Amino acid sequence: MQQKSVFIKTNFQTSTYSNPYENILRTVRAIFGDIKMDDSLPSTAQRSAHHLYLIDGAKHNWHDLLPADLICLAKEHNVVLFNVEREAVCEKNLMLNHINGVFYKSTPTEAIFKGLFRVTAGELWFNRMILSQAFRDILEATSSFNTLHQGIELKQSDYEQLTKRERSVIHLIAQGASNSTIADKLNISDHTVKTHLYSAFKKTNSRNRIELANWAQRYISVLLPMQR
Repeated sequence: MQQKSVFIKTNFQTSTYSNPYENILRTVRAIFGDIKMDDSLPSTAQRSAHHLYLIDGAKHNWHDLLPADLICLAKEHNVVLFNVEREAVCEKNLMLNHINGVFYKSTPTEAIFKGLFRVTAGELWFNRMILSQAFRDILEATSSFNTLHQGIELKQSDYEQLTKRERSVIHLIAQGASNSTIADKLNISDHTVKTHLYSAFKKTNSRNRIELANWAQRYISVLLPMQR
């Protein structure tokens, strides 16, 4: 265990002397032999040098949409968020986007210690109920793929012809958002949402919202940048 390295991505808006940081640093020093801290991630070529990435989520609201660079990092490496408020993240959304766990500002030191050991052992660190719900969602999504229109195929060209706004709408559709919710989040009218939807239907060869959502779920964290 002492040979493993951890990278802590800090946040300029957070004091490294705060309790959440003290808890994390104290625990990390007890587990890992090599610790790096910076306010920006290493280059892609250097990221494999670290076994775990701890991302300071203070002052961020990632309840619905996660940054594309964070999702891409989590697809290739162990990533855990820390120093976040409970209402600022959705654990199911984090897990479905490959995040390995989350430590809240209120998480006690002993739980952080246990969670870090679990994550480094290849496990996830989320609320048990959230894990069960996400597993059921995955099973439902998997079974729904069998009913998809046979003409729907995953093509790079389908993605490339989508506008940024259409990608944002599609991602929210994949999360089950209604037209009014999408309009509020993207600060556009319901009519504009419908226009983007109809265009997305045509470009992805989808016949309805369900097929579009299933199409999007296959692309999320791979090709669909999270645009607000």
